Amino acid sequence: MVNRIGGLVSGMDVDGLVKKMMATQRAPLDKLFQKKQIAEWQRDAYRAVNTKIQTFDTYMADNLVLKELNSKTAASSNSKLVDAKATGSATGTISVEEVKQLASAGRLIGAQKHESATGSTKLSELGVQAGSTIEINAIQSNGLLAEGDTKINITEDMTIDQFISKVNSSNAGVTALFENGRFSFTAKNTGDVKDGPEIVLTGADALGFSADDLFNPDASKKAKIIEGQNALFTVNGIETERTTNQISISGYNLTLKEKFDQDTPVSISATSNIDEMVDKVKDFVKTYNEFVKDLTNQTKETRYSDYPPLTEEQRKELSESEVKLWDEKAKSGLLSRDSILRAGLSNMRSLIYQSNPGVEDSNFDTLFKIGITTTKNYNDGGMLEIDEDKLRKALTENPEAVEQLLTSTGDANGTVTKVDSSTGVEITVEADTRGFVKKIRDSLTSFKLAIETKAGRSNMSEDKFAIGRDLKSTVERMDNLKRRLETIEQTYWKQFTAMEQAMNKASEQASIFM
Repeated sequence: MVNRIGGLVSGMDVDGLVKKMMATQRAPLDKLFQKKQIAEWQRDAYRAVNTKIQTFDTYMADNLVLKELNSKTAASSNSKLVDAKATGSATGTISVEEVKQLASAGRLIGAQKHESATGSTKLSELGVQAGSTIEINAIQSNGLLAEGDTKINITEDMTIDQFISKVNSSNAGVTALFENGRFSFTAKNTGDVKDGPEIVLTGADALGFSADDLFNPDASKKAKIIEGQNALFTVNGIETERTTNQISISGYNLTLKEKFDQDTPVSISATSNIDEMVDKVKDFVKTYNEFVKDLTNQTKETRYSDYPPLTEEQRKELSESEVKLWDEKAKSGLLSRDSILRAGLSNMRSLIYQSNPGVEDSNFDTLFKIGITTTKNYNDGGMLEIDEDKLRKALTENPEAVEQLLTSTGDANGTVTKVDSSTGVEITVEADTRGFVKKIRDSLTSFKLAIETKAGRSNMSEDKFAIGRDLKSTVERMDNLKRRLETIEQTYWKQFTAMEQAMNKASEQASIFM
């Protein structure tokens, strides 16, 4: 470190002179700083686009993949007997001719031997020892008894209410109750376990479930076993048995509500909800257009090359409002004319015009045929518009074909069977059978990967993506240049210090001569 003498003899503003001289030397470092700042802004802009891609993809998954586009409404000829709801796959009419028996849950009712007990009574007062365990096995939704039991550990001073609460909040598969001196356990799942009980209690003898309690001579007080039973019904002439009254069959979700005989059959049918389907398509087009418009605008945003990022020194010289306005200009057009965004948008746009050979009805195998086209303004970047009358007509005539065109999973390398026009023979040919939504989602995946190759993700090291490697190289160059500038600054100070020392010596000699 050079001992600095700042113009004590010469009277010069050495510190100011050095700063001015260093400002010239620092110009290359400022250029590198600005380059680094632009790269960081651009990286963040790319990642913001990927966030929007993910948001759009999630929207499609939630609204057009997990939920069926073909919304149907079920009609039951007697909803008091059989209630019905239709899924998108509901087809035809089904008839429930008879319900002989409704499914019910198994139940164990303990003996009435604790008449004086209340919810605050301790289990120890009923003869249940602290440290003991009550094990519970109950019927599962598949109609089988659970293999693993649920253990309820009895702690010291545990009350009846605490025990009931612990059972009901567990995964035992039962609902426990204590009332009028008796315990009861009811299976949460209905149905009959073939060749076995629906609930098994182990270690609960003191609660009124011992063998003696079952055979108590006082019938009003003895323990009871109420067996669960399956639903027995006939649908389209087929006698059927299920463990529950909620039944999924042929695309319908039925709820058996009462028993009835063959004299009062219940007919179930479904119709497509055209209004709801139109609304879903319109919402998708609206979301698609917002996404396309946003990215198109970014590729067209003006780039102000005369507004490079401000250095710290430059920021100090401007007011807060001036800095804000400058930054807005400096950050504008970071992705202007960007090749990755333009390619991604172009790929999406090309999918709009493709037909789908996988759609069985060729009258509805393109978006155009169901009333969805691009806007006439090329500058819109491929935004969509809907001829609602045409869409409604297509949905009315063949809703399944429209659903297949839009949301079928299909395969990019799939196959379809068609008749050779020259020979009349059926042949199998390769074809892209993906629905439009699946094509868009696959296109977005490629789009997203291209951006990650350029700008990475927040959890990726800089070596893994292009901008990161450039940033790393720029930072290394900046560090080297900073070390070089420190050496130059020391040299300047050394020179001025030597000048001051020489002038001081000359002054001393002049004083001697005087």
